[in-house]
Amino acid sequence: MTTLAEVGSILRQARKDRAMTASELALKAGISRNTLGALEAGRGNVELNTLLALLKSLGLELQFVPRVVAGLTRAGTDTKSTSLQDEVSRLMPQPSRRGR
Repeated sequence: MTTLAEVGSILRQARKDRAMTASELALKAGISRNTLGALEAGRGNVELNTLLALLKSLGLELQFVPRVVAGLTRAGTDTKSTSLQDEVSRLMPQPSRRGR
């Protein structure tokens, strides 16, 4: 996802998948219904803490994925294939190894 409109669309679909109204989600996330409506429509400038509150309320998590991997999954590539798993592992940042 690369645009606010895409983020809004994903949030709207996640809300609908959970049979939540916009008012219910806004209340649960501690934001106004108007703010949620603007975000779902791809308008405005959402603060990170607002986005994180919405994700938590929807049971979602923010993850950073290399663009090449995101492109593969958006294109419908079989994400269960071993070769894709190997590529994802190669591209993801590795934890630092302190003390070595």
